[in-house]
Amino acid sequence: MTQPRPGASGEPARPSVPDSVRRELEAFPDELERRHDHIGTLYAFRYRNYRLLWTGDVFTAAAQWIQQTVIGWLVYDLTGSGSILGAVNMMRSVPILLLSPAAGTATDRMSRNRIIAVSQVTMFVLTLLVGFDILAGTLQVWHLFVFTLLVSSANTFNMPARQTFVFDLVPRRVIPNAVALSWLAFSLARSIGPAIGGALIVLFGPANNFFLQSAAYLSVMTTVLMIRGQKAPEERPRKSFFDSMKEGYGFALSDPQARISLVISLISPMFLIPLHAALLPIFAARVFHSDAGGLGILVGSIGFGGLFGGALTASLNRVERRGLLQLVALLVMAGGELVFCVVAAITGDLWLAAPFLVLAGAAESLYTTTNTTILQLVAPEHLRGSMAAVLQLSFLVMPLGGLLAGTAADYAGAPRVGVALTTTAFCCGLAILLLSPRMRQLRLSHLTREPGHPG
Repeated sequence: MTQPRPGASGEPARPSVPDSVRRELEAFPDELERRHDHIGTLYAFRYRNYRLLWTGDVFTAAAQWIQQTVIGWLVYDLTGSGSILGAVNMMRSVPILLLSPAAGTATDRMSRNRIIAVSQVTMFVLTLLVGFDILAGTLQVWHLFVFTLLVSSANTFNMPARQTFVFDLVPRRVIPNAVALSWLAFSLARSIGPAIGGALIVLFGPANNFFLQSAAYLSVMTTVLMIRGQKAPEERPRKSFFDSMKEGYGFALSDPQARISLVISLISPMFLIPLHAALLPIFAARVFHSDAGGLGILVGSIGFGGLFGGALTASLNRVERRGLLQLVALLVMAGGELVFCVVAAITGDLWLAAPFLVLAGAAESLYTTTNTTILQLVAPEHLRGSMAAVLQLSFLVMPLGGLLAGTAADYAGAPRVGVALTTTAFCCGLAILLLSPRMRQLRLSHLTREPGHPG
């Protein structure tokens, strides 16, 4: 009988280990012992580097929500114009449109923690300058236009780097849990950020508010620079910047799984988020006959649901059918907002309608984190930043959806427009659920398997 040919040491030759697996074992040397651990709700916090990134997520998200509140107050206080306030908010979309492709490619080619650190230093300096501008009594509205444009530009580079940096800090199998906890940080900031921003204006004034924001950005820079020993990047032949950009967007449009996931990612910004941004103030004033406190309850209901949904998503680590989970979450989100509109129109009772926004907020967390996880895990490692940048383009759809929703509400009323938008979103989600076996059959174990690993 023919014996296996021994290696140089006289022992049977061992199969080669894929580079992706080797890099992961080098970055996480105890992963072999942990690989059979149950991934609980807070599992990703076992990794020191991820804890540092998550802490930064909380600070940067809180600073941005507080900043959004204070900017709105300052613009309206200076001008008394709702249209100028809307124009300042629209300014946030310009860098996303122009810089997202470059930001994604830079994330794939450069050190991600350095991109995050530079973006935070930029936002630190800008907020500090506006604080001194207010303190000196020289603030003009065009200063806030420029500030919003520059801060949004820095954040356009910051977001893809933060989203993809997670892959360098935890093993691939922990990614769904880590992404869910990151969304939990965002939901926490969204729930309390606007209220804190308003309180800080009253307690400290707008100038000191900007100084506090700058301190938050400086803290984020400090935490990200403390991260050490992350997974080494994949070594690939160097392409030109524009060739890399073309490759990233080409993958997003040509890969069937990435393409259908991108379509799903646009449904909420186009049809559901406009309800939050454009219609809830109208519901509060004209349907519930309430004041700013009523609007705070409606927005807070979505934020509270988001916190619950984020914790739930982080706990669903054994759910295999991720495509099905995402679509069901989309249907629940659309259905919850649809019932909210109907109950509001029939009863005019804020407290009867608000619980359905809590349900929609919880489903939004599940839908968003699952969609982000799928797109990031589907993408090749060297194109992950480009995929995160493609996801940013959904922010361009939100202002358009909000503009159409607000304009239509002037003629047909917020409840009717809300019913039309949410019904459209529900039908889109249902159509994909029924017609796309690819999404129905998508499993977590296939997504988290290392490329080149037999399974």
